[in-house]
Amino acid sequence: CYGCTGGVVYEVTPTGKETVLHSFKGGTDGICPSGALVRDTAGNLYGTTCAGGDYNAGVVFEIGKSGETILYTFTGFNDGYTPNGSLIRDAAGNLYGTASLGGASGYGTVFELIP
Repeated sequence: CYGCTGGVVYEVTPTGKETVLHSFKGGTDGICPSGALVRDTAGNLYGTTCAGGDYNAGVVFEIGKSGETILYTFTGFNDGYTPNGSLIRDAAGNLYGTASLGGASGYGTVFELIP
């Protein structure tokens, strides 16, 4: 994540046509997306950035038809810092993931984000 200056979410069709769905600008938008995206039944995509957000500790985002929505901004303390890896989503729409730093011991967290 260190040294990352942007990032994009894109779609590639079976015929090879690429479409950029979102380009990260940094700041509250998030920067340096990491891990695979998870999709819901409506076609919305969910993921994390390892930096950016209000505290530069990463965000959980949703990419939908209207663009990007920030669902959660990490503070870098007990909630975690530098989320990485892929999210998973359960049938109720809860998202689960990991952050490599922060938490009570400073060595990371496993988090749940409830809609």
